[in-house]
Amino acid sequence: MNTEFKFEQKKVGSALVNVYANRPASVYKMFLDTVDEHPQRQAIKFGDISISYAELGRRVDALSSTLAGNYNIGKGDRVAMFLKNDDTFPPVFLAISKLGAVSVVLNTRLTKAELEHQLEMTKPVAAIVDAEIWDKGLDKLVKHKIERNNLAEIWARGGTHPAADCDEEDLHTILFTSGTTGKAKGVKILHRNLIHSAIRMEQYMYEILHIASPEGGSKTLIVAPLFHVMALQEQLVPCLKMGNTVIMLSALSITAFLEIVEKEKVEFLVGSPSIYRILLGSGEVAKYDLSPVKLAGFGAAPMSPDLMSLMKKSFTKAKFFNGFGLTEASISLASLDRECIENPTSIGRHSLGCEARIVDEKARELPVGAVGEIAIKGPNVAGGYYNDPQATAESFRDGWFLTGDLGKCDEKGFFYVVSRKKDMINRGGENIYPVEVENIIYLHPKVLEVAVYRVPDAVMGEKAAASIVAVPNTTLTAEEIQEFCSDKLAKYKIPEYIVFTTSLPKNPGGKIIKEELTRQFSR
Repeated sequence: MNTEFKFEQKKVGSALVNVYANRPASVYKMFLDTVDEHPQRQAIKFGDISISYAELGRRVDALSSTLAGNYNIGKGDRVAMFLKNDDTFPPVFLAISKLGAVSVVLNTRLTKAELEHQLEMTKPVAAIVDAEIWDKGLDKLVKHKIERNNLAEIWARGGTHPAADCDEEDLHTILFTSGTTGKAKGVKILHRNLIHSAIRMEQYMYEILHIASPEGGSKTLIVAPLFHVMALQEQLVPCLKMGNTVIMLSALSITAFLEIVEKEKVEFLVGSPSIYRILLGSGEVAKYDLSPVKLAGFGAAPMSPDLMSLMKKSFTKAKFFNGFGLTEASISLASLDRECIENPTSIGRHSLGCEARIVDEKARELPVGAVGEIAIKGPNVAGGYYNDPQATAESFRDGWFLTGDLGKCDEKGFFYVVSRKKDMINRGGENIYPVEVENIIYLHPKVLEVAVYRVPDAVMGEKAAASIVAVPNTTLTAEEIQEFCSDKLAKYKIPEYIVFTTSLPKNPGGKIIKEELTRQFSR
């Protein structure tokens, strides 16, 4: 574990970025340091399966030996991963890393056509897949296929292979954007990105939030799918760096979640506010002791004051962490503990090592309070889009990533998202920023999910509508929502049409499809 967290500057292209001075040379080297320091600690747990760091290292050796020896996979080769959250994901991910190859992490919820696009884009040499959910029609797009059920034989056979000589600027993983603005783009996650995320989370936990690791290491529970950047880059990799135990759940179950937290004494959780509301609003939560939790992380939407109050009552010893990031720039802004309570609609201030600013159409910085695009610079900014130089040039400029989110910054340095650029509503010449409105509506204690979107209007051109999923077993009216917003938003920003629904249309990445809501409204 690091005892000092110091930054130095490194030139990346034409930009100077902050990097940790005391950092490993590669992701595999970072993992190997943990194996050497804590060989007997429990690394992975899935159901009744428990794997120590020494055993995890042995499995990584065995699989890397097979990939190199049987399939001639080496540095730079792409290897697709189509696996659920289970005990096989970490050793597969790390074995690919050891060879200097590139893991192409696929969303197991995608359709065949969507997967075909991603496989044709990346052209992986091999795919390691869960055969139960893999479409055999995709076999033609990979040269070699290894099924999950055959991995046990590879572990048993053993073997080893030299680790590749990797540079931190080498490509490590390709993750895909959610595709809400078209076909998904492949984001180039570098060794540097993953290494920085791991050390940064270590610094937040141990040096800033003063959360001490117990004897034998902390435990985390991963529920979000590992094809998402939050679960992979901000939870799995940092915990492997810190020598923690990673407990896997392949799907959310309220009872299983609560049982694991109590039985395993889980210290570190990550979830969306909607997941926490479902958990804490269930009749089950009172039956379990959640006091072991020391850090509860969240993102994706604001945490309303009433939900934060429930969090504090249930997670009695926890500190809180609100992170804002994208696949292209994971956790770029953060709010810590009391900041989450005092600034409930903010996405935080710049995270460790990162810079953030609000810019105009020519990427010039705007003053405090002005609305513009949120731009991020730092060691967490990815290396661009895979085989897409045009999209890379549009979004990655001189070390800065242009997020596509419109936002503003206050005099204390707290940032606020107000809209995606493409989602802005023009109501008779007045701009309405949907995320700004959503953030206010999310503060209502009866709101589980909300989406604000444009609808056509013969007079104004466009007006705002809101589709709302209410908290189960509550009654909510349009008038109640509009009254709630009346002293928090200008009158023209308050949605004039409010629709209550049991669910919102989402893509396989979990992002709400607002275009579909507009279509549904206009029918």
